[in-house]
Amino acid sequence: MEQRWDAIVVGGGPSGSTAARRLAAAGARTLLLEKASHPRYKACGGGVPVRAARHLDGPIDAVVEDAVDTIEVSHFGRRSFSKRSPHPFAYMVMRDRFDRLLVEGAEAAGATVHQDEAVTNVEVADGLARVTTAGGAYQTQFVVGADGTTGVVGRTLGLAQRLPTSAAWEVEFHAPSAALERWRGRANVDIGYRPWGYGWVFPKDGKLSVGVVLAPGQGRNIRLWTEQYAERLGLGGATIAIAKGHPVHFRRRAERIAAGPALLVGDAAGLADEFTAEGISYALHSGRLAAAAVLAALGAPDASADGDAASRYQTMVNREIQPELDAARAISRMYHRCVTTWPGLAFAASRRLDYLWSAFFRVMRGDSSYDRELARMPGLALSKRIF
Repeated sequence: MEQRWDAIVVGGGPSGSTAARRLAAAGARTLLLEKASHPRYKACGGGVPVRAARHLDGPIDAVVEDAVDTIEVSHFGRRSFSKRSPHPFAYMVMRDRFDRLLVEGAEAAGATVHQDEAVTNVEVADGLARVTTAGGAYQTQFVVGADGTTGVVGRTLGLAQRLPTSAAWEVEFHAPSAALERWRGRANVDIGYRPWGYGWVFPKDGKLSVGVVLAPGQGRNIRLWTEQYAERLGLGGATIAIAKGHPVHFRRRAERIAAGPALLVGDAAGLADEFTAEGISYALHSGRLAAAAVLAALGAPDASADGDAASRYQTMVNREIQPELDAARAISRMYHRCVTTWPGLAFAASRRLDYLWSAFFRVMRGDSSYDRELARMPGLALSKRIF
């Protein structure tokens, strides 16, 4: 006889662990299925905006490898300038340690965690989901798809399948001590990629995470761009610990990310912004929203909304997360269009206009939002409707 659960979460990244922890803590019988075994490597820059802290259920100090308060902007390495935030705007983590910490938190809250158990299929019948793995099958009232951009939940149920997709390539370098010291407390953003995209350096403990993210359709060139970027950084001869690529999906408001008993969160739902390609803060946020929608449908004491879990969740995402994604897309298109059309002028203006970087730091620290900053510039706010 198949085991029956109130909720099954597929995927043990930030969104899945957050959802599982909140569900279990509220008393829901929750199963978290993870295809790998933690700690496991995850291709990701590992930059956690300070604003993400509001969506965490506990401290992450134990896995923070650096705190960044300075951003150095370069244009294909030929020129650069730096801007500094009065307080750190991002924490640097390795995703294997970060994700493991969050999974342990879910387990401590009462979630049952099955590692090394990949989901192969999800079916819906009579309002219930049947989740099949190599180890068996389970029934559940709700399934939370936190299994990434190529996840089984969305693919088998036809959710979030028409999202624009960018490519990212990341290399973890065992960098020389001089390079580690040079980037301590600061990140690099290298601009000028067409039609948009950027390179990055994120400092870690004994390593530098170096990568490039490019616009949809440009992925064929990404390894070459990354190699050239590393050369410009003086890392051409540094030892590579690991190199890996991954797609980044970007949701549009009309795209369905929930239906029936299934809700997609994090990368599976395309919740990354198109200005920075950052997704961890939205993953944590969406995990909380999915748990709240499911708990309301299960009749938890704090239930307050009307309607089914899927529609409730999608409404919450459209209200609390999508405005940020829309605003970030508009800002990204404007910024990169200026950089590629008038590179010299745009770079000089970026260096001189401190307000732009103050606004960016405010957003990253959680003191403001992309949507709020865009609204402060009436002439630019129209772009949110255009792009």
